[in-house]
Amino acid sequence: MTARPRPGPKRGRLAELPEEERPREKLLSKGAAALSDEELVAVILGTGKAGRGVLELARELLAGGGLHGLFRRGPSDLLAHSLGVGAAKAARMAAVVEIAARIARDDLAGRDVVADPEAAARFLMPLLATESREVMGALLLDSKNRLLRNAVVFAGGGAHAAVAPSPLFRQAILAGASGVVLWHNHPSGDPEPSPDDIATTARFAAAGREIGIEVRDHVVVGRGRFVSFLRRGLLPR
Repeated sequence: MTARPRPGPKRGRLAELPEEERPREKLLSKGAAALSDEELVAVILGTGKAGRGVLELARELLAGGGLHGLFRRGPSDLLAHSLGVGAAKAARMAAVVEIAARIARDDLAGRDVVADPEAAARFLMPLLATESREVMGALLLDSKNRLLRNAVVFAGGGAHAAVAPSPLFRQAILAGASGVVLWHNHPSGDPEPSPDDIATTARFAAAGREIGIEVRDHVVVGRGRFVSFLRRGLLPR
Protein backbone atom coordinates (compact mmCIF):
# COMPACT_ATOMS: atom_id res chain seq x y z
CA MET A 1 0.00 0.00 0.00
CA THR A 2 1.20 3.55 -0.69
CA ALA A 3 2.50 5.29 2.42
CA ARG A 4 0.57 8.38 3.41
CA PRO A 5 2.11 11.61 4.70
CA ARG A 6 2.43 11.63 8.46
CA PRO A 7 1.53 14.56 10.70
CA GLY A 8 3.86 17.47 10.06
CA PRO A 9 5.77 19.51 12.63
CA LYS A 10 3.86 21.93 14.82
CA ARG A 11 2.87 25.00 12.85
CA GLY A 12 1.72 28.46 13.71
CA ARG A 13 -1.69 29.93 13.03
CA LEU A 14 -2.94 29.90 9.46
CA ALA A 15 -2.69 33.66 9.11
CA GLU A 16 0.98 33.52 10.09
CA LEU A 17 1.87 31.19 7.20
CA PRO A 18 2.88 32.41 3.73
CA GLU A 19 -0.16 32.09 1.46
CA GLU A 20 1.44 29.32 -0.62
CA GLU A 21 1.99 27.25 2.54
CA ARG A 22 -1.62 27.41 3.73
CA PRO A 23 -3.28 23.98 3.39
CA ARG A 24 -5.91 24.84 0.80
CA GLU A 25 -3.57 26.85 -1.40
CA LYS A 26 -0.84 24.22 -1.04
CA LEU A 27 -3.28 21.48 -2.07
CA LEU A 28 -4.36 23.42 -5.17
CA SER A 29 -0.82 24.19 -6.26
CA LYS A 30 1.03 20.99 -5.29
CA GLY A 31 -1.67 18.31 -4.99
CA ALA A 32 -3.22 16.58 -1.98
CA ALA A 33 -0.29 14.16 -1.60
CA ALA A 34 1.97 17.09 -0.64
CA LEU A 35 -0.05 17.80 2.51
CA SER A 36 0.61 16.37 5.96
CA ASP A 37 -2.18 14.58 7.81
CA GLU A 38 -2.69 17.74 9.88
CA GLU A 39 -3.05 19.89 6.77
CA LEU A 40 -5.50 17.47 5.11
CA VAL A 41 -7.73 17.48 8.18
CA ALA A 42 -7.51 21.29 8.28
CA VAL A 43 -8.82 21.46 4.71
CA ILE A 44 -11.79 19.26 5.65
CA LEU A 45 -12.52 21.29 8.80
CA GLY A 46 -12.33 24.57 6.92
CA THR A 47 -12.15 26.77 10.02
CA GLY A 48 -11.04 26.52 13.62
CA LYS A 49 -12.88 27.47 16.78
CA ALA A 50 -12.78 30.60 18.89
CA GLY A 51 -9.25 30.91 20.24
CA ARG A 52 -8.06 27.84 18.32
CA GLY A 53 -6.86 27.99 14.72
CA VAL A 54 -7.80 25.30 12.21
CA LEU A 55 -4.29 23.80 12.16
CA GLU A 56 -4.24 23.65 15.94
CA LEU A 57 -7.68 22.03 15.97
CA ALA A 58 -6.58 19.48 13.37
CA ARG A 59 -3.44 18.72 15.38
CA GLU A 60 -5.40 18.12 18.57
CA LEU A 61 -7.93 15.89 16.79
CA LEU A 62 -5.09 13.76 15.41
CA ALA A 63 -3.32 13.51 18.78
CA GLY A 64 -5.53 10.61 19.87
CA GLY A 65 -4.34 8.15 17.22
CA GLY A 66 -3.67 9.88 13.92
CA LEU A 67 -5.96 9.62 10.91
CA HIS A 68 -7.03 6.09 11.78
CA GLY A 69 -8.02 7.06 15.30
CA LEU A 70 -9.83 10.17 14.10
CA PHE A 71 -11.89 8.47 11.41
CA ARG A 72 -12.81 5.55 13.67
CA ARG A 73 -14.90 8.07 15.59
CA GLY A 74 -18.44 8.61 14.44
CA PRO A 75 -20.17 12.00 14.26
CA SER A 76 -21.69 11.67 17.75
CA ASP A 77 -18.27 11.03 19.28
CA LEU A 78 -16.78 14.01 17.45
CA LEU A 79 -19.64 16.21 18.64
CA ALA A 80 -18.93 15.14 22.21
CA HIS A 81 -15.21 15.92 21.85
CA SER A 82 -13.89 18.36 24.42
CA LEU A 83 -12.59 20.57 21.61
CA GLY A 84 -16.19 21.32 20.67
CA VAL A 85 -16.27 20.17 17.06
CA GLY A 86 -19.63 21.35 15.71
CA ALA A 87 -22.25 19.47 13.73
CA ALA A 88 -21.07 20.78 10.35
CA LYS A 89 -17.47 19.68 10.91
CA ALA A 90 -18.50 16.27 12.31
CA ALA A 91 -20.77 15.73 9.31
CA ARG A 92 -17.97 16.61 6.87
CA MET A 93 -15.62 14.12 8.55
CA ALA A 94 -18.27 11.36 8.35
CA ALA A 95 -18.97 12.25 4.72
CA VAL A 96 -15.30 11.85 3.80
CA VAL A 97 -15.28 8.29 5.19
CA GLU A 98 -18.46 7.39 3.28
CA ILE A 99 -17.18 8.91 0.02
CA ALA A 100 -13.96 6.90 0.34
CA ALA A 101 -15.99 3.72 0.93
CA ARG A 102 -18.20 4.35 -2.12
CA ILE A 103 -15.23 5.10 -4.40
CA ALA A 104 -13.54 1.88 -3.28
CA ARG A 105 -16.78 -0.08 -3.84
CA ASP A 106 -17.16 1.30 -7.36
CA ASP A 107 -13.50 0.56 -8.04
CA LEU A 108 -14.06 -3.05 -7.00
CA ALA A 109 -17.04 -3.55 -9.31
CA GLY A 110 -16.20 -5.74 -12.29
CA ARG A 111 -12.75 -6.73 -10.97
CA ASP A 112 -11.47 -10.22 -10.31
CA VAL A 113 -11.46 -9.82 -6.53
CA VAL A 114 -9.32 -12.93 -5.95
CA ALA A 115 -6.62 -11.77 -8.38
CA ASP A 116 -6.66 -8.23 -6.90
CA PRO A 117 -6.70 -8.36 -3.08
CA GLU A 118 -5.41 -4.78 -3.05
CA ALA A 119 -8.74 -3.64 -4.51
CA ALA A 120 -10.59 -5.68 -1.89
CA ALA A 121 -8.49 -4.05 0.85
CA ARG A 122 -9.15 -0.56 -0.57
CA PHE A 123 -12.86 -1.35 -0.34
CA LEU A 124 -12.68 -2.75 3.18
CA MET A 125 -10.37 -0.22 4.84
CA PRO A 126 -12.71 2.78 4.78
CA LEU A 127 -15.63 0.50 5.57
CA LEU A 128 -13.88 -0.65 8.75
CA ALA A 129 -12.10 2.63 9.57
CA THR A 130 -14.59 3.61 12.26
CA GLU A 131 -14.69 0.17 13.93
CA SER A 132 -13.11 -0.21 17.37
CA ARG A 133 -14.44 -3.79 17.64
CA GLU A 134 -13.72 -6.84 15.53
CA VAL A 135 -16.00 -7.33 12.54
CA MET A 136 -16.07 -10.33 10.20
CA GLY A 137 -17.78 -10.80 6.86
CA ALA A 138 -17.29 -11.95 3.30
CA LEU A 139 -17.33 -10.65 -0.24
CA LEU A 140 -19.80 -12.85 -2.12
CA LEU A 141 -18.50 -13.63 -5.62
CA ASP A 142 -19.82 -14.96 -8.90
CA SER A 143 -18.05 -17.61 -11.00
CA LYS A 144 -15.68 -14.95 -12.41
CA ASN A 145 -14.75 -13.67 -8.93
CA ARG A 146 -16.75 -10.47 -9.38
CA LEU A 147 -18.44 -8.94 -6.37
CA LEU A 148 -22.14 -9.71 -5.93
CA ARG A 149 -22.42 -8.10 -2.53
CA ASN A 150 -20.75 -7.70 0.82
CA ALA A 151 -22.09 -9.65 3.82
CA VAL A 152 -21.34 -8.92 7.48
CA VAL A 153 -21.62 -12.02 9.65
CA PHE A 154 -20.09 -11.01 12.99
CA ALA A 155 -19.59 -7.80 14.95
CA GLY A 156 -18.89 -7.13 18.60
CA GLY A 157 -17.28 -8.74 21.58
CA GLY A 158 -16.02 -12.29 21.81
CA ALA A 159 -14.00 -14.00 19.12
CA HIS A 160 -14.87 -14.65 15.50
CA ALA A 161 -13.44 -18.16 15.97
CA ALA A 162 -16.78 -19.04 17.60
CA VAL A 163 -18.87 -17.80 14.63
CA ALA A 164 -20.85 -20.52 12.84
CA PRO A 165 -20.32 -20.70 9.06
CA SER A 166 -24.03 -21.31 8.34
CA PRO A 167 -25.25 -17.66 8.45
CA LEU A 168 -22.63 -16.64 5.89
CA PHE A 169 -23.29 -19.51 3.51
CA ARG A 170 -27.03 -18.95 3.79
CA GLN A 171 -26.45 -15.42 2.47
CA ALA A 172 -24.10 -16.75 -0.21
CA ILE A 173 -26.72 -19.24 -1.44
CA LEU A 174 -29.41 -16.54 -1.58
CA ALA A 175 -27.06 -14.28 -3.56
CA GLY A 176 -26.22 -17.07 -6.01
CA ALA A 177 -22.54 -16.89 -5.08
CA SER A 178 -20.09 -19.53 -6.22
CA GLY A 179 -17.29 -18.37 -3.93
CA VAL A 180 -16.46 -16.01 -1.07
CA VAL A 181 -13.54 -13.96 0.17
CA LEU A 182 -13.66 -13.90 3.95
CA TRP A 183 -12.55 -10.72 5.67
CA HIS A 184 -12.16 -9.33 9.15
CA ASN A 185 -10.39 -6.46 10.85
CA HIS A 186 -7.82 -6.30 13.62
CA PRO A 187 -8.65 -3.19 15.69
CA SER A 188 -5.11 -3.29 17.09
CA GLY A 189 -3.90 -2.22 13.65
CA ASP A 190 -1.66 -5.25 13.05
CA PRO A 191 -3.12 -7.46 10.28
CA GLU A 192 -0.89 -10.46 10.90
CA PRO A 193 -3.11 -13.57 11.08
CA SER A 194 -3.45 -15.27 14.46
CA PRO A 195 -3.77 -19.04 15.04
CA ASP A 196 -7.51 -18.45 15.59
CA ASP A 197 -7.72 -16.70 12.20
CA ILE A 198 -6.11 -19.69 10.51
CA ALA A 199 -8.37 -22.17 12.33
CA THR A 200 -11.49 -20.13 11.49
CA THR A 201 -10.52 -20.00 7.81
CA ALA A 202 -10.07 -23.77 7.73
CA ARG A 203 -13.46 -24.29 9.38
CA PHE A 204 -15.25 -22.00 6.90
CA ALA A 205 -13.42 -23.56 3.95
CA ALA A 206 -14.50 -27.05 5.03
CA ALA A 207 -18.10 -25.92 5.44
CA GLY A 208 -18.04 -24.28 2.01
CA ARG A 209 -16.74 -27.43 0.34
CA GLU A 210 -19.72 -29.35 1.69
CA ILE A 211 -22.14 -27.13 -0.27
CA GLY A 212 -19.97 -26.26 -3.25
CA ILE A 213 -19.13 -22.66 -2.32
CA GLU A 214 -15.39 -22.11 -2.27
CA VAL A 215 -13.52 -19.90 0.19
CA ARG A 216 -11.14 -18.22 -2.26
CA ASP A 217 -9.24 -15.94 0.11
CA HIS A 218 -9.33 -14.38 3.56
CA VAL A 219 -8.28 -10.73 3.82
CA VAL A 220 -7.26 -9.40 7.24
CA VAL A 221 -7.36 -5.61 7.48
CA GLY A 222 -5.23 -3.59 9.88
CA ARG A 223 -4.20 0.04 10.04
CA GLY A 224 -3.27 0.92 6.46
CA ARG A 225 -2.12 -2.66 5.81
CA PHE A 226 -3.68 -6.00 4.96
CA VAL A 227 -2.79 -9.67 4.64
CA SER A 228 -4.18 -11.99 1.97
CA PHE A 229 -4.28 -15.65 3.01
CA LEU A 230 -4.10 -16.67 -0.64
CA ARG A 231 -0.96 -14.59 -1.22
CA ARG A 232 0.61 -15.93 1.96
CA GLY A 233 -0.15 -19.55 1.09
CA LEU A 234 -2.30 -19.89 4.22
CA LEU A 235 -5.53 -20.83 2.46
CA PRO A 236 -6.53 -24.45 3.23
CA ARG A 237 -6.98 -26.78 0.27
